[in-house]
Amino acid sequence: MLGKFLSWIRHMPPQEPSSPLPRGSQSTVYVVDDDERIRRLIGRLLDDVGIAHEAFPDAESFLEEFVPGSPGCLLLDVRMPGMGGRVLQDTLIERNINLPILFMTGYGEVSVAVEALHHGAVDFLEKPLSPQQLIDRVQVALNEDHERRSQDSVREEHASIMSQLTEREMEVVEMLLEGKTNKQIAYKLSVSSQAIDARRLNAMKKLGVASVAELVALVLRIRNS
Repeated sequence: MLGKFLSWIRHMPPQEPSSPLPRGSQSTVYVVDDDERIRRLIGRLLDDVGIAHEAFPDAESFLEEFVPGSPGCLLLDVRMPGMGGRVLQDTLIERNINLPILFMTGYGEVSVAVEALHHGAVDFLEKPLSPQQLIDRVQVALNEDHERRSQDSVREEHASIMSQLTEREMEVVEMLLEGKTNKQIAYKLSVSSQAIDARRLNAMKKLGVASVAELVALVLRIRNS
């Protein structure tokens, strides 16, 4: 089985990804497999299509060298001496490291595959695997990581925007979202309408909007993103 996998890699021409790589990314495929031949040949295949990669002979060395937050994906063998692939997956989850994982095995254990997928793995690849299939699955994982990072960046930006508001300004915004008028808000908070106007205007200025409608639309868009 291994020989067939290696033979395919040796004789296949360079394969282009079916979808483009994320632009401007420095994504890396982290290959963790105890078989040196597999690591070397997968590395050659990734080199052929211009995908950066790093190889590790075991889970322990990967954990020692990996920098949390680095973009990329993990191509991980299930069965290895020492810490196995599933244990490494659980360790990354415990450390809050969100790295897309592609499991790779020659054993085809369905139960392990299902368990890995339930714990967030992107896919489960059985050896022997064609080079094109490997590249395509890696690309899916890299794109998923890129999309998640983009969404995280947007959420951080939105959180930064909303953090500009004081507690009293946010209180007024919440009631505006409920459809309450200035007079109703003033009555509810036992303050003057002028005080509510001032808080509303301050909130609008900080968020860069010119009307209550724009304010409500912006906050709803942020919360739904």
